[in-house]
Amino acid sequence: MSQSIDAEPKPRARSATKRTTKGARWNNAVSGADEQYELKRQAVIAEASKAFGRHGSQNVSLDEIAKALNVTKPALYYYFKSKQELIYECHELAMKIGDQVLKDAIASESTGYGRVTAFIRNYISHLTDQMGAPAILRDFSAMTPADRKKITVRRRKFDLQLRNIIEEGIRDGSIAPCDARLAVFWFMGAISSISQWYHADGSLTGDQVAEVFIRFLADGIRQRATNPVLI
Repeated sequence: MSQSIDAEPKPRARSATKRTTKGARWNNAVSGADEQYELKRQAVIAEASKAFGRHGSQNVSLDEIAKALNVTKPALYYYFKSKQELIYECHELAMKIGDQVLKDAIASESTGYGRVTAFIRNYISHLTDQMGAPAILRDFSAMTPADRKKITVRRRKFDLQLRNIIEEGIRDGSIAPCDARLAVFWFMGAISSISQWYHADGSLTGDQVAEVFIRFLADGIRQRATNPVLI
């Protein structure tokens, strides 16, 4: 369903203070101007993440994003100076989601394998939720060099955390010995491709896709008994 705004906002100075938001809405049912501004800004990021993730940022115009939100293109420039800035903010949102999902997985599970599978299950859930922010991570070249560098640093840190979890699983016996770096490249590459073929009205739900991926992972890296019983 398209979201709408009653009127285009008048120009205002942007605050340098980072605002805290509860979610993205595109209406006036909020308590103050700052909250209203940030909620609408988050609505733009959410819509852009969905469009960029499914079609690629180079194939989506700001006009199309504005139309989906039922606003004019000039209204978007009130929230973002350029398309490149919007693309960067989509990457930032994707990284925040990934960081939180990984943090939750570490807190909820005690073994390396349990943490990896919890991460995959919840990350795919976010990815398949209307093709949200994580899908943008495969579209890396459209940012400015400075923004690309910032996201690259964050992605390397994120990948290192995943590798550490794989290595912990090898040490605790829940994951078979393997190259942790290649394991992360493999399953994150597979996950990032979901946005290219998944459709919410298809034969599988997002949760079902996650379980299939986890079964593939289990057959690939989970430790097996060294002396299986032959029947």
